[in-house]
Amino acid sequence: MVSIRTPLVSICAALLFTIPRSTEALNAFLSVAIHNSGFHRDIHYGLRFGRIGKMSCELLLVQHLPASIYVNTDQLVDMKRFHKINSYVPLYVDVEKTSSKSDPFTVYLYESVRRELNITLPIHFRYHDPSERKFERIQVESPTLYVRCRNVQANKYPLRLVGKATLPCSDSADIDDYDNLHKAELCEWDEMEFNNLPTVISVLIPVGNSGSYHFVLPATIIVSWIGSMYLIYVILNVGQRANKKLL
Repeated sequence: MVSIRTPLVSICAALLFTIPRSTEALNAFLSVAIHNSGFHRDIHYGLRFGRIGKMSCELLLVQHLPASIYVNTDQLVDMKRFHKINSYVPLYVDVEKTSSKSDPFTVYLYESVRRELNITLPIHFRYHDPSERKFERIQVESPTLYVRCRNVQANKYPLRLVGKATLPCSDSADIDDYDNLHKAELCEWDEMEFNNLPTVISVLIPVGNSGSYHFVLPATIIVSWIGSMYLIYVILNVGQRANKKLL
């Protein structure tokens, strides 16, 4: 009886060497979650990379935010000072505007590729116009992931790429002056394929009841007038007592 084990082993070994090793590509997993409650929350990004080796890569998360959400750029500047975040917002964000008078915008988050890293972006929800609904559902979509690697040869690029894009360079995070936001330099980034969970996050935000308008408006005016008159009375009383003591 002739053994066929050796030819089979040879064939299997040959197939292993001829099949493209896509598993050797740098793979990434992204988890996105919104923490805390109320109008002031945090978006938490958890990234895990495999097969990094000695690669030296920059990472860019491009997060598109709806008009219902804003970031406080002054808060981000303070966080940069303590090395808690590297972010670039290409416009002045008016924190006083309501949702109906605001526009969607984009936040750029920079980091160095490591085996595991976490990024926290503080977000705030804008007030909505009064409505018959008690809550407004706001959706936050998953960000897009880009990388730039320095010590990787073009023919040995160990990344699962989707395409390329020209976006602000990582040193854009150093721009704090509102007048210089438009001067950010652009670099070519590689869009990377990644697994993520979830792809869209929904958040419910309370909305003022439009049916209570006819009651709330006059009540607010009356309470404001009473409070103002009481403050004037207290200030005048304190002033008279101080004058008597001085005399």
